[in-house]
Amino acid sequence: MNLPVADDGVALRCVNVGKTFSVQREQRVWRILLGGEGNGKGPVVEALRDISLTVPRGKIVGILGRNGAGKSTLLRLLGHVYTPTTGHIEVNGQVAGMFELGGLGNANLTGRQFAERYLTFFGLRRTELPAILEEICEFSELGEAFDQRIRTYSSGMGARLFFAVATSSQHEIYLIDELLSVGDEHFQAKSWRRMRDRLLGGASGVLVTHDWSAIVKLCEYACVIEDGRFAFQGSSDGAVVHYLKLPVPQAGAARFPASLPDEFVLRSGEASRLRIPVEILDDVAVDGAISIEMLRIGIGWEIVILTEYLPVADQRGEYEMVFEIPELPLAPGKYSLNLFLSQRPDGEGKPRAALDVRSWTYGNGLALKVEGESFPAAVRLPFTARRIGAEAA
Repeated sequence: MNLPVADDGVALRCVNVGKTFSVQREQRVWRILLGGEGNGKGPVVEALRDISLTVPRGKIVGILGRNGAGKSTLLRLLGHVYTPTTGHIEVNGQVAGMFELGGLGNANLTGRQFAERYLTFFGLRRTELPAILEEICEFSELGEAFDQRIRTYSSGMGARLFFAVATSSQHEIYLIDELLSVGDEHFQAKSWRRMRDRLLGGASGVLVTHDWSAIVKLCEYACVIEDGRFAFQGSSDGAVVHYLKLPVPQAGAARFPASLPDEFVLRSGEASRLRIPVEILDDVAVDGAISIEMLRIGIGWEIVILTEYLPVADQRGEYEMVFEIPELPLAPGKYSLNLFLSQRPDGEGKPRAALDVRSWTYGNGLALKVEGESFPAAVRLPFTARRIGAEAA
């Protein structure tokens, strides 16, 4: 059951949603029957169960999951392609669903004809069509293929067309299924910029993907779906940690002690010193490094400071890694502090052996709080600029 939702700051909400499909075997092929559940023609498959999710206005919520986990089924429930078997879905706003190539409908249409039908359906006036159609053709980079039948398109061409059409104007809610990973790096960068513009324009939405980097770029909040149920709901970086399940190196020769603080505090623009305790448990040469990252919506985790590996010691004992920064160039705010220990290679070109890691991708990263007066930039550059007048140019 799908219900309108009161304007309470929520764009989408689903409550205790479940979805089952009946399947029927015809000779050696199993077919999913969309028309009913448990109609006696075959077994019933439970695709989703007990799914509850709230999407606030102006936010993109990420859904991470492996193939077959149920993420695309959930997106189609939110887009009213499927009807939930249990629970209900509430929608407050105009929905633009961006599914895979199958969503293009009649493959005998040309790309231009498909775009015209799509835009007309969403209420665009015919006088506005010519300019927007040209913009779609240019953004999708289809060229002459824009006036050819969709059945001649590759899957990548179809996805580029659908993305260009669905994002050609501002909608209130976007449902995105993997499409941001289509095309080469150039086209993906364009897609990210456009979705960031739509998000800044007040759009809400759901992004389902198996690409965790896409989640941290666009989403503050994310879920991990496993076997048709949410296994995690929380921050986007927390969702990535749960999804990746990276094994932390088992500290043998060296480690960061358990007494390591969860947060470090520094001041912007001032001489700063980070003191990191290290325990070396064997007579091996140990090096250490740090990185500082900031989360920027539309970009993801961005490294703003990265050091080279520096020698710590080569004998057992308790030591400190001390990193000095003459003038901390970071704006006030919250950052992620990542720490790395490795065994020094015994020859040039040989790989490093990781000994211990503290990083948000492993779920054990540290917080860095930068205090001080704010300034209109993420990083304070180590030089000043002056304006050159026209007479000196």
